[in-house]
Order: sequence, then structure tokens, then C-alpha cells
Amino acid sequence: MVIRFQGLFSTMSTDHIEEAKRKAARRAVEDHFPRNGRFVGIGSGTTIVFVVEAIKELGIDTSNMMFVPTGYQSRQLVKKAGLVDINFDSLPEGVMLDAAFDGADEVDEDLNCIKGGGACLFQEKLVAMQAKKFICVAGKADPPLS
Repeated sequence: MVIRFQGLFSTMSTDHIEEAKRKAARRAVEDHFPRNGRFVGIGSGTTIVFVVEAIKELGIDTSNMMFVPTGYQSRQLVKKAGLVDINFDSLPEGVMLDAAFDGADEVDEDLNCIKGGGACLFQEKLVAMQAKKFICVAGKADPPLS
């Protein structure tokens, strides 16, 4: 599942891009957050800030949930939001995540995602593969210049 926010980045201000990411994250969380879930993956990147924010805005009891961040920054976001974090390696054997939320730099018409090549990429792949449902919140990039 890919939730896209619309807009041409080259012509949008930073505030408009941030608002588009926020709206996409809210929609993704409203539509796909497992309210009775136990384990939720939290990816890395700028859009994840808004995903965690949207989870808190749901106003549901998350005290019985554990969040599996894919990197240091997403772990800090989870902790700051008052959510319980758990290392991927500490998950009980055989447990599937109820959902995993992540972002992508670009998504094409066939829903192929271009992810950043940062240090979190391997952990993001592990978390996505271990999830029953993977929700990618991504933007629509400008078409290539000819």
C-alpha cells in the first residue's frame, strides 16, 4: 500500500511539502494503523516524523503495543511520543508485525519504490518483510527533465 502526496517539489515551498507529507501520513495512519495490533514497524526518514505524530493524534491506547524502529532517529521519535520501542532482534521468534510504516524518496506508476541508500535501509527491509502489511508513505516527484 503506497499513500502518495501530490505536488511538484520544485515548485512547492518547504511548508507546502511538509504539509503534504503530514496529510499523507495522517491518511495512511487513519486508514491502516492496526488499532488492536501488538507490534508496529516504524521506518526512517522525514515522513516518519508525521507518521508518529499521526499515531499519537489517533488518541488510542497504545500501552499494549510495541514499536520497532529501524534506526536511531526513528527510535528517538518513538520514545519522544511516549510509545514503547523494541529492537527487531528482541521480537519473539515467529512473531509478525501487524503493520510497518515507512517512506520512500520516489514511487513510480508500478509502485516500485526508490529508497534512500542510508544505513537504515537493511533494517527497513527486515522490518517490511516481517510485517503483515507494509504501508509506504511517499511523494510524487517531478518528471525527469528532457
